[in-house]
Amino acid sequence: MQKRVKEKTEENENNAIKALNLCKNARALIHIRKPGQAEPLLLTALELSPKNPYVLVALGDTKRMQKQFTTAAKYYQRCLEADPLNPFAMSGLGDAYRGSNNLGSAIDIWTQALDAYPENYLVMTRLADALTKKGNLTDARQIYEKSISLNPDDPFALSGLGNLYVRLREFNLAGPLLEKLVVKQPQNPRAIGALANFYRRQKDFSSAETMFKRILDIDCRNIYAMDGLADCARGNKEYEKAKQLWKKAMVAGMSPAIAKTRIADACLQMEQFDQARRYYDQVLSVSEDKFALFGRLRLIQTEPGDKRNKLIDAAKILNRLFALDPSDDRTLREFNVFRTRYPEIDAYIQA
Repeated sequence: MQKRVKEKTEENENNAIKALNLCKNARALIHIRKPGQAEPLLLTALELSPKNPYVLVALGDTKRMQKQFTTAAKYYQRCLEADPLNPFAMSGLGDAYRGSNNLGSAIDIWTQALDAYPENYLVMTRLADALTKKGNLTDARQIYEKSISLNPDDPFALSGLGNLYVRLREFNLAGPLLEKLVVKQPQNPRAIGALANFYRRQKDFSSAETMFKRILDIDCRNIYAMDGLADCARGNKEYEKAKQLWKKAMVAGMSPAIAKTRIADACLQMEQFDQARRYYDQVLSVSEDKFALFGRLRLIQTEPGDKRNKLIDAAKILNRLFALDPSDDRTLREFNVFRTRYPEIDAYIQA
């Protein structure tokens, strides 16, 4: 009996060693982003050692890299059943939830992870990012600030907190973080784009243009940078230049609805009313685009024409906007602006 127990123990130990070696080889493949090649090794390792946390986490990571988030979550959960406070499984499970757009569950598991490991700055940035997306800016800010105090050079904290400060219009705090981020990641378009947006939000269009051009030197078809350059041109009232840049961005793959609406806005600023109407109507012939409808309403107010026809046309646009979302703040503001100028619109809306 003792001999059989000893043999079984030795077999389990040998299997665990084999599983770890397979996991190590798989991790090397995961590191070079070859999850499909890593998976068979990990499944073999799992047969040898079914409750091995390293294997289960690695399988979760593999499935997550392949965007199979539900399956990834199951592997992380299996790990947590055996090892409830495994930091890698907790972090990975949150990533899997985030990948499947379940931010609420991601926030819950990352909160639990921070309760267990209060100085895990990698989880902090994940949690703060999710809270920002959910609109909880106060808690997000506190967590980002704690994260950056623990690791001042962490690019995720620099980017997340810098962008959050921009959103809060605390530009004096945002600038140093985003500038530091670009120094650390000089070839990262997202990092450069964050700094460009920082300049743009302050209407420093010259500095923003420099950053957007820097992105295009790295990636000549970067749509975000093309759109940013066009927006800077619009900010400088160079509307013809903006139009051409948005046309170029559309060719590169920018959403036609967004690009055409912005081109139409530029045409409206230049009082090219027929062109503006044509672009807005092209967008609206495909979908009920809210921003194209707003533009169309501004066009009705701006271009010359018979007052009664303006009211009829405006009522049609406003009815379409109210049908999309009767409580939308922007829609209500646009309606009140129009009604201030044309109080008679109420009768047409009710009709």
